[in-house]
Amino acid sequence: MADAETAPGFSAFLDGMWDPSLQVQHNVYRRTRQLLAAGRAANDQLLTPDDVRRRQWELRRLALDALGGDLPGDRRVPTAQPAGSVRGDGYRVDKLLVDVGSGVLIPANLYLPEPLIAPAGAVLFLCGHADTGKAASRYQAMCARLARAGLVTLTFDTIGQGERKSYLDSDGREIIPANVFEHSHAGVQCWWAGDSIARYFVSDARRMLDYLAARPEVAPDRIGVAGNSGGGTLTTWLMLTEPRLAAAAPSCFVSSREHYQRSGQAQDPEQIIPAGVLHGLDHEDFLIAMAPKPTLVMSANYDFFPVEGAVRTVARTQRIFDLLGAPPDTLQHVRGDHDHGLHPHLATAAVRFFARHLGGRAEFPENEPSLLSTADLRCTRTGQIVWDAPESPQVFDLNRERLAQADPGEGLSWLRERQRFGREPGPEFYPRWWPDRKPGVRKAFWWPEHDIINAAVVFDPPGPADGIDILVLDRGTDDLPAYQAACERAAAAGRHVVVLDVRATGSLRAHQINEFGFEATYGTTFKLVCDLIGLGDSLGAARVHDVLRAVEFVRSEPSLGRPGMPVRLVGTGHGAYLCQLAAALEPRIEQLICLTPPLDPVEVVNTRFYGPERDHQCLIPGLAKHCSQQDLDKALGDRRSTADSWFTTVAPPGAQP
Repeated sequence: MADAETAPGFSAFLDGMWDPSLQVQHNVYRRTRQLLAAGRAANDQLLTPDDVRRRQWELRRLALDALGGDLPGDRRVPTAQPAGSVRGDGYRVDKLLVDVGSGVLIPANLYLPEPLIAPAGAVLFLCGHADTGKAASRYQAMCARLARAGLVTLTFDTIGQGERKSYLDSDGREIIPANVFEHSHAGVQCWWAGDSIARYFVSDARRMLDYLAARPEVAPDRIGVAGNSGGGTLTTWLMLTEPRLAAAAPSCFVSSREHYQRSGQAQDPEQIIPAGVLHGLDHEDFLIAMAPKPTLVMSANYDFFPVEGAVRTVARTQRIFDLLGAPPDTLQHVRGDHDHGLHPHLATAAVRFFARHLGGRAEFPENEPSLLSTADLRCTRTGQIVWDAPESPQVFDLNRERLAQADPGEGLSWLRERQRFGREPGPEFYPRWWPDRKPGVRKAFWWPEHDIINAAVVFDPPGPADGIDILVLDRGTDDLPAYQAACERAAAAGRHVVVLDVRATGSLRAHQINEFGFEATYGTTFKLVCDLIGLGDSLGAARVHDVLRAVEFVRSEPSLGRPGMPVRLVGTGHGAYLCQLAAALEPRIEQLICLTPPLDPVEVVNTRFYGPERDHQCLIPGLAKHCSQQDLDKALGDRRSTADSWFTTVAPPGAQP
C-alpha cells in the first residue's frame, strides 16, 4: 500500500485548475428551478374554474402514480379491536388496534367529546416524528383540544413511531435508532423496488380515514385532516389524493420546494414525490388541490421549513381560491414566533379553524389540556406491534412481497433510458491534461455533460500500449493509495490505467451542504439523491453515464493511443456496480473485471438490515424491478472476468492491493 502523502493524485481544486465541488448541486438546482418555474407559469394560466378542476384532476393522478396506484375502490371498511379506554378532561379516549388490510395492525387513539352530539365533525390527526408517536405531548394535546371543541379525533402511530417500531431486538433496543432513520432505511429499499415508502404512509392514513368516516359518531361529509412536521407532509399527500376531505390544516411543512432545497435540510424518503419536480409540482399545488375547501397553513417563523416559502405559496394560491368563489378567509395562514413544532399558538388556531368549518362548539376551553401518560394511551399488551403480533407485516415485508409479484421488467432498454435521462452532453470533451509529480503519471479532467466534469489520474506504460483499463474505485481517487502499486504494474505490463472520479467522488467530492456530513444518511449525497429523485433522475444513473462517457473519452483521446484501443472496466465497491451496468450497456467494452462483488439491488430489497447505508449513492430507483441480474449477465456474456484476471496479470502471484 502506498503512502497517501506520496501517492499520485489531486490537491485541492484539481491542483488549482478548477473547482468541482458545487457542480452536482448547481446542476440539480438549475434543473429544479427551470421545472418549478414552468410549473408556476402553468398555474398562472389557470383562468377559469374548469381550468382549476382539470389541474386538480391532474394533480391527483400524478400523486397516485407516484404512490404506485390508487386504493381498491371495493375495499372493505377497516375493523378495530378495542384495547380499553381512558378519560381525560372533557373527552374519552378509546384505544384501538385497527386492521387496515393485508394483516397490517395500527395502534390508534379515538378521542370522543363528552358529551357527544352525533353525528359530529371529525379530524384525522397525523403525528410528526416523535419517538412516542401519538402519545407525544404536543400531539395528544392537539387531539384533546379538538375533542374539547366537540370534534371526534382519530390519531395513530405512523410507521416507525410509538408502538410501530420495526427494527427492535429481543431486549427492546432499536437496531436502527430514531424513527427518521427507520424511514430512510426502508425508504431506500422501496426506491430500489420502484416504489416510494410514501405509498405505505399514505395508504395507512387513507385507510384510517375509511375507518373514521364509518364511525357512527361521525358525519362523513365533515372530516378534516391535520398534521405537524412529518404529519404535515402526510397531510399534504392526503390533500393531493383524498377528495373526501372537507378541510385541511398542515403545520410546519408547507414552504416552497425551491426554498427548502436551498436550505440544505435533509429529507425523509416519504417527503419526496418521485418525478414530482419533473412535472413542476411545488407546495402551492398542495393548496390548489384543496381549493376551494377551507385550508389553514401553519408556520413557525423560526422553522427549518423556510417561512419565506410558505408566505409566497399562500399568496400565490389565494388567486385560485378567489377564482373558485371561496369566501374570505377560506385560505388562511397562521404564523408563530417560535421554532419548529405544534406550539399552543398554532394548535389553538387550528382548533378554532376546524370548529368553525366542521361544526364544532362555538365555545371551548383554550387552556393547555392535562396530559395522559404513554402507558395510558398504549394499545398493545407489550408496547409494540412487532411483539404482540409478529405476523403483522412491516414496510420491509410489504415492499419485498411487492417486488416478488412484479411483472418482468424491460431490462437493458429501461436501464439505457434511465442512464440517458436528463443528460446534456456538450459539443466536445474539452480535456485538460497536466503531468503529476511522479514520472509516468498524468492527470486530466473533461466534460461528460456541459456543466459536469470528470477527472482521472492516468498511469502510462513506458512504451506503446496494448489497451486501456478504466479503474473505478469505491471512493474514487481517494482510494488510490491502496491500488497504486497494482496500477503501476498494469502500466508496466503495457496498459494505460485511467483511475476515474465520477461526479461527487474523490477529487470531485461535493461541497458539504448540511450538518450531517458527506456520506451519512441525510448528509450531502443523500440530499442530492433525494433532489434527483424528485427530478425523475438518480445519482446512480448519472454516474453510470460518467463511466460510459469516460469510455468514449479514452477511445477518442489521441494521447491514449490508437483509435479502437481495447478498453476494460475494472471496479471495486460501488465502482464495481457502476462498471457492471456500464459494461452491460456498452458491448464494445472488451472486459469487465469486478475486484469486489457488485451490489445486488434485489438482495438489498430482500435483506432487512442491508448495508452499508451509503449504498444510496448508486441507487437507480426501480432497477431491482425493471432490470434483473439475468438481463445484465446475458448482456455481459463471456466478457465478465474475476478479480484474479486483473491482479495476476499485473502483480506477482498472491499479491493484493
